Amino acid sequence: MVAAACGDDDDGGDNAQADSSQDNASNGNDDASGNGDDGASEGEGSDTGADNEGSDATTDAGDGMTPQSGGTFTYGIISDGTGFNTLEGVGEGAIRIIGSVIDTVVVIDENGDWVPLLAESLVPNDDATVWTVTLNPGIKFHDGVDLDAEALKANWDKFKAAPNVGFAFAAVDEVVVVDDLTVEVIMNRPWAAFPHALVGTPGWILSPDTIGQTDKIVGTGAFMLEEWTPGDSARVVRNPNYWLDPELPYLDEVVFKVIPEQTARRQALEAGDIDAYCCPGDSDILDFQNSSDIDVYISSGSANEILYLLNTTTAPTDDVRVRKAMAHAIDQQLIIDTFRSGLTTPAKSFISPNSEFWIDTDYPDFDLDAARALIDEYEAEVGPVELELNVSKLASAIEVSELVVSLWSEVGIDATINEVQPGTEVPIVIGDAFQAQFWAQFSGFDPDAEYVFFHSSGGLLNWTNLVSEKLDAGFDQGRESFDDAERAAGYAAVQEVFAEEVPILWIDHLSGTEGVAADPRVHGITGRELADGTIIQDFLGGSYFGFAQVWIEQE
Repeated sequence: MVAAACGDDDDGGDNAQADSSQDNASNGNDDASGNGDDGASEGEGSDTGADNEGSDATTDAGDGMTPQSGGTFTYGIISDGTGFNTLEGVGEGAIRIIGSVIDTVVVIDENGDWVPLLAESLVPNDDATVWTVTLNPGIKFHDGVDLDAEALKANWDKFKAAPNVGFAFAAVDEVVVVDDLTVEVIMNRPWAAFPHALVGTPGWILSPDTIGQTDKIVGTGAFMLEEWTPGDSARVVRNPNYWLDPELPYLDEVVFKVIPEQTARRQALEAGDIDAYCCPGDSDILDFQNSSDIDVYISSGSANEILYLLNTTTAPTDDVRVRKAMAHAIDQQLIIDTFRSGLTTPAKSFISPNSEFWIDTDYPDFDLDAARALIDEYEAEVGPVELELNVSKLASAIEVSELVVSLWSEVGIDATINEVQPGTEVPIVIGDAFQAQFWAQFSGFDPDAEYVFFHSSGGLLNWTNLVSEKLDAGFDQGRESFDDAERAAGYAAVQEVFAEEVPILWIDHLSGTEGVAADPRVHGITGRELADGTIIQDFLGGSYFGFAQVWIEQE
């Protein structure tokens, strides 16, 4: 059986194994993962329409059944990342675990609007150079420390000062404590979309003394981290004093089991060894559509893209002719038909065609003759085109990349695949130890979610190292304005740069293929409802969800 979720996920089966982020390394709701939306002038949620496909999704709250408390939920994940240090760059597997132990400052509702969660309100001044953030009262971290204005300031000060992720807060000058529950965030330039950043890493508020720890994370969420065995599993247990709802969570504990390969995750679910798994592949989704034995929850909101990052500062990918040739040689539709069962759509940027911000561009189409001509020109001036392609060590990622490499070889590009362990991709890219890198990211509900990954001020998080005044100006315009028309013009310029400079080789938008497969006894994966009746998109950027309302029918 298939149920559509209001949110988005990050991996289309093992299609998105590189994961990013959302999300992963920095700022947002991408993907974490990843990302919210832009702030309205009154500080209320406003519709961004970024990759959001709407909220006609079926939600699962148990189909009218009364939730049952207790039990262990065992969840199969691809990897567990390299730890929980949110000041470094967090891998996608770790984000899944983190999602169970933290709450975010804001969340996204079923309409794609941001709404406060840990915060009671977020209010900008007229030009969005000052945001006043007031917290809900009475919230405590798992270690008993109060979540107050000083704790919020400590989180944001440390985040801004961190070399690997602080660029995401480059627009923030200072966080000033106003009273016990209120801070003012003073910007050095307008940031109208500031609240949407607080769905992701900057909005993961931790107990101040634990910020930056690798093997420990203490939040305010429904579960508390009990143990973590790197590369194998993690276990979180029920928070008996959960601030948001005393009846939540329903589960006693969640066990995250690392099962890298999609086939093995499916076999574990069918054998009853796990209760659900993230990222079913397209073949799984098709198999489960009419199955009464397994439910599959598919995002109908924003989705990640599969792509290849190109290092624009390292030969030969520092030459735009080579980058355009690589793009011309990729048959996106062949990949979609062969490896996605035709379920996804070709991408030209991180903005999908259903977004109000999307424009059609001259991004290089599949044209082997055009690719050969560019490579011949480059070789005549510089020499042979040889490069190494980093690919996550997962069968589906390698299969796609082998096809891509074979297409490149037809036009004179000699590429060698270098297999890397899942979860290590972010450090590799932050360290610029790549020429081309298989990747999955950019599921933000608002384009501003991706600012830091492309803007020249992004530093280590500017994945491709491209520096473009036109691109910077476009992102700045989209970030600083509350006016949708002005924002659209800015993001149109951004998309034009992607077509002109080709810092990324886009494959497809994963809409329709990102999800979770679960035993039918499992409920509450989607359709999380707040006390005021607001349905939030708790199923974000890569089958990320918070587990607070998950429950299992007891036998």
